Amino acid sequence: MKDLDWLVLKKLYEKKSISKAAEDLYLTQSALTKRLRSIEQEWGVEIVKRSSQGVTFTEDGRYLVKKAGIMLDFFGEIREHFSERHGTKELLRIGVPNSFARLHMPKLLKAYVDKYNQLQFKTIPNSSDMLIRQITDGTLDIAIVCGDYPFLGEKTRLFEEELYIMAPVGFNLDDVEHLPIIESFLNPMVKLLLIQWWKDHFGEVMHTAHYVPYPDIAIEMVENGLGICFLFGSGWNIDRERFQLIPIYNKEGTPVSRNVWMMLSDSCCKSQDIMDFVTFTENYYQAN
Repeated sequence: MKDLDWLVLKKLYEKKSISKAAEDLYLTQSALTKRLRSIEQEWGVEIVKRSSQGVTFTEDGRYLVKKAGIMLDFFGEIREHFSERHGTKELLRIGVPNSFARLHMPKLLKAYVDKYNQLQFKTIPNSSDMLIRQITDGTLDIAIVCGDYPFLGEKTRLFEEELYIMAPVGFNLDDVEHLPIIESFLNPMVKLLLIQWWKDHFGEVMHTAHYVPYPDIAIEMVENGLGICFLFGSGWNIDRERFQLIPIYNKEGTPVSRNVWMMLSDSCCKSQDIMDFVTFTENYYQAN
């Protein structure tokens, strides 16, 4: 058993409710239930009985709860001993796409540091499809992923961001049909979304003129008169007197958009400091 498992037992015994214990531990109910099931399997015993009134601990469960206080004190003394010697913060490996890194990461980390400042961050940039692979193979603790990729682990939808065309002021949506397109890297899901929108709106294939790796490079090329580009999110630093962001809509008249997700590795629930960051991020974006 890990120290989080002992904490789960202690908190669940205090609250007598999976939902309340999960809330106090900054876990989802499914994550807490998964940890509880793992403990029962490890020892081959039933720890709690569930009912509409909450949970009731069995005799074996009460025995483990008594030991939980001893074990937590023991782990706490060890952590305190080594933290005093080294004075280091736990490292959080977080993978982010370029657009999130540019538009959101600095402000998010500033707000977190002002309130907690308990972690050391290693930010790993990559495309969303590659971040899915890295969070799955354990290279990352947390991945911020743009688009609705399948993922079997814990995840939270942070927000939705709409798609825009950056074009010179004075142009409308129909004016951009024949302008050169500067395409920054688009993951396959977004590329299909964009191709379908262009075909629905203009009835022809997109005519990409330039390929660049990042949206900020595409912005500079548009500012130098080389064409138009597509951008998710409206917070980009552009000259608003010369250029505009034109929102685009699908055939039903709703904005073309994508979801931005925070995906967690299994290791996250082992660290209270990391789970504090997870909860802070969810609150920061008012996520469901």
